[in-house]
Amino acid sequence: MHDFPYPSYLRTNRKRWALTQRELGALLGVSAESLSRYEKLLRTPSLEALIGAEFVFGVHARRLFPSLYASVESKIAKHAALLAEAFGSLDDKETLIKRQLLEEIASRIAGEQLHV
Repeated sequence: MHDFPYPSYLRTNRKRWALTQRELGALLGVSAESLSRYEKLLRTPSLEALIGAEFVFGVHARRLFPSLYASVESKIAKHAALLAEAFGSLDDKETLIKRQLLEEIASRIAGEQLHV
């Protein structure tokens, strides 16, 4: 797992634009209490709040919530490895296409780890 100075940069971006939790919550359609929990990652943001925050600040979700993003990425990497293993030695056309996708996933993950 990656170590980030903050689990979320939602608060940083909110403060940059001088918004209160209540104001950003109103933009995202959530309570100030929920927003506080999102900022501290005590609660995983809803998909709507995640996309909304990305839209409001013009910052990709992976930059707003780096530890959450890394956690999801790690889970997918494990699932992809298990899926690749389940294919065994199959080499039919469909399996080769699936292997290509799994290799691209692994490549993207490796590329992200180089940039952290």
